[in-house]
Amino acid sequence: MQPLKTIGKPLTEKHIFGEKTKLRCVRANENDERDWLDHQPVCAALGHYQILHAGIMQAQHPYEVVRTFQEGAFFIVTLAGAGRILINGRWHQCSEGEACLLPAYATNAFHCAKENQPWDFCWVRYRHRELQIPLIKSSQPILSNFGSDQFHAAMLGLLAESEQGHRHAIIEQWAQLIHTYVREFVTPFRYDDRLWKLWTCIERDLSYPWSLDAMASIASLSTEHLRRLCRAEHSRSPLEHVRWLRMQRAAAMLTTTDYKIEAIAYDVGYKNPVVFSTAFKKHFKLPPSKYRIYQTAFIA
Repeated sequence: MQPLKTIGKPLTEKHIFGEKTKLRCVRANENDERDWLDHQPVCAALGHYQILHAGIMQAQHPYEVVRTFQEGAFFIVTLAGAGRILINGRWHQCSEGEACLLPAYATNAFHCAKENQPWDFCWVRYRHRELQIPLIKSSQPILSNFGSDQFHAAMLGLLAESEQGHRHAIIEQWAQLIHTYVREFVTPFRYDDRLWKLWTCIERDLSYPWSLDAMASIASLSTEHLRRLCRAEHSRSPLEHVRWLRMQRAAAMLTTTDYKIEAIAYDVGYKNPVVFSTAFKKHFKLPPSKYRIYQTAFIA
């Protein structure tokens, strides 16, 4: 897997669909030139809700997607079948009627879990412009049961109207309904906006030597208030949470890329790979090399 670009960190994207995978989707505009989106209908109403594209997939082996450091939240709902999603560095087996929101600037990775069993799901991909406040935001992945039948019906309505492309007022209502379902899913798990801003900045540059004073300045909080909020929401101190974010990013990179451990250590803020390996083993109970072997075995 080759880097797309480098801005202080490796960015990669991989799509393996296979011949049997089927999809229906809509996109907000014609700017996305990727092959799998190139001939899909355009639904400008999605842009009103910061949605880049949305649709329904019947994925079959060898379906696999990896996007490191994705800009924008990604929402996925399992309708049936067997799939796995990478959450906090570990593969999660999806179940029917379960939804997952992956936050912006995190690694997105998912694949079919079984060779002879399709995985049916709906998805919504968000992306906000630089300096624009996201409509859907979370600082951590969210996993919970969800009304998949209703959401599936709404997605079918959006797709059918967008494919015809004539009744713009109705298309707008379907797009709003899709976004409303996602927003209601996220609402019970929303975090303090000041902390969301802070963790987003840190996720975008985990290699920076973050200090408590620098973090408090970004969040526009005193250091003591920042400590209290972070303890309340994450049960750890701000610097402990930075280490937690670094470990999650490292685990995701070990699982989804072939980058050397030294490069991963540097990307997440460790100049010494030995110190990184010690910290990683303490967090995950396995050294990085063995963790990589264990996690990638799930895809084979």
